[in-house]
Amino acid sequence: MANMCHPRLRETGYVRNFLRDRRGTVAIEFAMVASLFLMLLFGIIAFGFQFAGRIALSYVVAEGGRACVAALSEGECVSAATAVMNDALAGYSGLVTNATPAITPGTNGRIVVSVIGANVGLPVLPFVPDLSNLPDVSTTFIVTDPLG
Repeated sequence: MANMCHPRLRETGYVRNFLRDRRGTVAIEFAMVASLFLMLLFGIIAFGFQFAGRIALSYVVAEGGRACVAALSEGECVSAATAVMNDALAGYSGLVTNATPAITPGTNGRIVVSVIGANVGLPVLPFVPDLSNLPDVSTTFIVTDPLG
């Protein structure tokens, strides 16, 4: 006789049991929290790669400036700084791409050392935002003759 009851009554029993069943709530809560946590984690990683790349470019520019200051002539300054900067950029080849050293000797002992057109990031992570529109890393060194 229990099987003979109206189909709608049986259906409401199934719906009522379905609404009372709490077995999947932990999985749903985990999915919501884990997705937020993973977005935050990958955001931190992406920012870390960009920040490390900018620090690497600053280091390359500083090394080029040191090599240029130690040179005796303008031609030697440009060649020594370019060689040192290319060696330093080769060490960061996975993090910094398309970087070109630029050394511009100016007047009154000023030397502008910069890295032009550098793309910072990891090509393995395509979802990392491209920050190539940031200004180039540049440093100005003022070289004075100690003998006057």
